[in-house]
Amino acid sequence: MNPRRFALAATLVLAAMAHAQTPLPADASDPRTMGWMQGFPPPADKTIRFTDPDYFSFPRLRWTVCHFRELMPTAGVDRGPGAASALPVALDPGIDAVRFTPLGGDTPMTWAQAFDANTTDGLIVLQHGRIVHERYAGCLDQHTLHGAMSLTKSVTGLLGEVLVAEGALDENARVGALIPELQESAFGDATVREVLDMTTALQFSEDYAEPKAEVWAHAQAGSLLPPPPGYAGPRSYYESLQQIRKSGTHGQVFGYKTPNSDALGWLLARASGKPVHELLAERIWRRIGAEREAFYTVDSIGTPFAGGGFNATLRDLARLGQLILQDGEWNGEQILPPAAIESIKRGGDRGRFARAGYDLLPGWSYRGMWWHSGDAHGSFSARGVHGQALWIDPVADVVIARFASHPVAANAANDPTSLPAWRAVADYLMAHDATPLQGGEWVIEDIAGAGVIDNTRAFLRFLPDGRLAGSATCNRLLGRHESDGADLRLTLAGSTRMLCPPALMHQEARLLDLLPRVARWRIDDTGALWLTTATGETITARR
Repeated sequence: MNPRRFALAATLVLAAMAHAQTPLPADASDPRTMGWMQGFPPPADKTIRFTDPDYFSFPRLRWTVCHFRELMPTAGVDRGPGAASALPVALDPGIDAVRFTPLGGDTPMTWAQAFDANTTDGLIVLQHGRIVHERYAGCLDQHTLHGAMSLTKSVTGLLGEVLVAEGALDENARVGALIPELQESAFGDATVREVLDMTTALQFSEDYAEPKAEVWAHAQAGSLLPPPPGYAGPRSYYESLQQIRKSGTHGQVFGYKTPNSDALGWLLARASGKPVHELLAERIWRRIGAEREAFYTVDSIGTPFAGGGFNATLRDLARLGQLILQDGEWNGEQILPPAAIESIKRGGDRGRFARAGYDLLPGWSYRGMWWHSGDAHGSFSARGVHGQALWIDPVADVVIARFASHPVAANAANDPTSLPAWRAVADYLMAHDATPLQGGEWVIEDIAGAGVIDNTRAFLRFLPDGRLAGSATCNRLLGRHESDGADLRLTLAGSTRMLCPPALMHQEARLLDLLPRVARWRIDDTGALWLTTATGETITARR
């Protein structure tokens, strides 16, 4: 076994030993309590180096997840010169007492108890763009950057959906036609969409318990360390992707495999002329008022690790979630195409996902490198090993962002105490919402008693700063809303000017005529929103 493979195997063995025993609880494994890297210099038995085989094994990983930049080369995601965007704070102390029953269990636990049960480093909840809950532990605070692990894949997927929506990347194109270097690999005859949805047929195992699994060769290719004597394998992510072989038929089954994200990162670079970290900075990070520069870890030739190398502050991760919740709109500017967000929100093929055997995720799907829950709220998420999560609930208008250092890598270890917690706190916030107009899209069902044309989609969104957004049927609309109790005033500022068939234009005209005349609102017992003019004409909508 060569030295690099020995180090990887040693990490595996040490991790397995830790998992076979009862891991230290959150308070006892806190890196400050453990004394990792304290002192100048730190004691030898408290020193953590990238070259140590256990640098990413629990409990050391509780320090490592906040210090990747000190351990390895990185590429920054520039935030630009502007000020950080405001995240209003309206903390709700009742959230800690929210109760839920873990999956497969019968003993309820509270939101506060789940924080330590999941070895959480930081947790933030936004409702209507306001911080209603925020808590930190371990190595993390409001200003510290933390590894996002495989949550990175969803960031890469978001950029992919953006380029697809803009026409810069053809989702039906064969990867080999766009990247000739991959023509003879497993990716050669796969489509961009199959890469985005991870339905490629790759001969690639991510079984970390198998020393000969292909994941180790891919990790070795991305290693920054000098190769051992006699090593003739790939030395970059690009070279590793070219050596992955095909096994089966593309497009049949969901298969969660990291090389798909690295292949997408390559596609993004070829389509945009920029590496992933520069593309993210240009399209998102400089435009949402991020508090800090984010970064990616890179391989030996500086290629960003598009499958797991992203690091950011928790608040900036929440900002990213809020941008997606708002369909790519930020402070009145449409910075991402709505079609990109809509593609992610649709979710993927549930049958293909079910065949992958995720027993804890019945009814789920995967699209654009995002996990779609299939629940009544259309909630979807980004997920990473050791508990990283970004949960978006469009109906509750809630974003939940978490960084963690759970002792077990697999999400199945924390899903039972995470997924029901997300839903419980969203339900709690909806039940105690003082501004129920705000939140997800109100899809219009009737305009002045004439109904709406089948398969058309008109909707309204009441944003927390008084802005109104939505679709009038064919065109997007913008405006303002102002309410005082049951009184409501809507002011339209404008709309796009796309032409569509006469019947749709007529429906749009009726809606645009009624909206400025709305005088009152109410939500009935069925959850329907009624907007009523002074002369009694009504618009009804539902989430």
